[in-house]
Amino acid sequence: MRKHLDDLFKGVPVLEKHHWDPKRVFNKVTSDSRTVGPGDIFVACPGTRMDGCDFIGQAIYAKASVVVFEKEPEITLPPHVTGVRVPDAKAALAVILKRFYDNPDRKIKLVGVTGTNGKTTTTYLLHRLLREKFPTAYIGTLWYELPSGKVNSINTTPGPEVLIPMLSQMQQEGVQYCVMEVSSHAISQKRVHGLEFELGVFTQLTQDHLDFHHSMEEYFQTKRSFFTGYLPPRRMLFNKDCLYGRRLIEELPKARTFSVLGEADYYAKDLQMSFQGSRFAMCCRDQVLPFQIRLPMRYNVSNALAILSSLDLLGFDLEDFRGALEEIPAIPGRMERIGTGTDYTVFVDYAHTPDAFEQVLHDAKQMNPKRIITVFGCGGDRDRGKRPLMTRAACRYSDTVIMTSDNPRSEDPEEILRDMRAGLPDPVPAAGSIYEILDRQEAIEKAVSLAKSGDVVFVLGKGHEDYQILGDGKIPFSDRDVVESALKRRSRVFLS
Repeated sequence: MRKHLDDLFKGVPVLEKHHWDPKRVFNKVTSDSRTVGPGDIFVACPGTRMDGCDFIGQAIYAKASVVVFEKEPEITLPPHVTGVRVPDAKAALAVILKRFYDNPDRKIKLVGVTGTNGKTTTTYLLHRLLREKFPTAYIGTLWYELPSGKVNSINTTPGPEVLIPMLSQMQQEGVQYCVMEVSSHAISQKRVHGLEFELGVFTQLTQDHLDFHHSMEEYFQTKRSFFTGYLPPRRMLFNKDCLYGRRLIEELPKARTFSVLGEADYYAKDLQMSFQGSRFAMCCRDQVLPFQIRLPMRYNVSNALAILSSLDLLGFDLEDFRGALEEIPAIPGRMERIGTGTDYTVFVDYAHTPDAFEQVLHDAKQMNPKRIITVFGCGGDRDRGKRPLMTRAACRYSDTVIMTSDNPRSEDPEEILRDMRAGLPDPVPAAGSIYEILDRQEAIEKAVSLAKSGDVVFVLGKGHEDYQILGDGKIPFSDRDVVESALKRRSRVFLS
């Protein structure tokens, strides 16, 4: 059944209407004036570089039947074009698209996971477990995965013009659960506005993205709005171990909580950690349930706890997922061990914030390796304030630190390195403990060459990524491939 304007705009805040025809029909909804065709709705959204209002004339020339905007256009709208002025074009776009696709979010149970670190591991593993029982989809940093297959991710959380049609496709494929990473950019830019989430999970909040959010308080308020805004999740789960999680708990006391440090609605005790994996007991409702995972580090126990708590809140028996959880291998680029058969260990991980460094390296130190060798860089055109903090954390726990590059983008790698140097200890450690090698491949190869029996090597920052961003372009590059190549070369040298 074809929809009319009244169907689409019901409940959408509207400031003004021009040439309103409630029975007007249309073909599609878009915010890209280049794709407008006869009979389409064009939503003029403001952007960081361009304003969609500047392209209303182009959309009308392309025979759009409806234009939606925040500020009155400079051109006069012809009688055959309906104009709708709204207070928030991005929010209107999300709701209109949802209506256009017949509200697919109401037919699929959405689980949204937000936080600085832990989103990808929590989201993808929860998807993998649910997939054992039901047709399930995943949307996140790694890729987008439907029963019909995977596609490369555009953003961690795509915009509504990608997301809503994808949810509609999921519905057609019989998907019952969609587990989605919800980034702070997505919340701020109204990419998930108006979607009905069955469960919202907050993993934690630490310094990152301050080039976008400007302050930690602004960053927190953006995350907070996912749980308190236009359409909050029906159920909520917060990490009690995080200061910002505790702020959410105070404001939303009906939410459930999890912790690896103390008691909560769901908490872990009797932790046993090694570089091969972790064991712990999960406590909830007077039950003590033992679990083990193949993922090392305390923060992965926290992620596992968030996953198990989510399953419980969704109404499942946790015993049904025990075997699958124990067998799930490492997620690509998330504390992923590369290579076997060596008497030292090499991990590739996506950690790229000071807190993530702190968690990874602190936990590693507790496992008493002979030495810790850490390779890392800092991304260009991003939060400069975290660069010395990452260096400080790396130096605090590592015996050898190799500073290199990581997606320099438009910045000079030497300038990024200068910011990183500000975190070096004073006095600087003895010669041979700090290296600066701008070429990332050379830096990784150096780390592997230094490793001896009982050592652990961490290659941090890029994780699953298979590219380097230089300027506005990308070149192929994979930490995992470089490590594997270095291990094979070293093995051949040893055998010869």
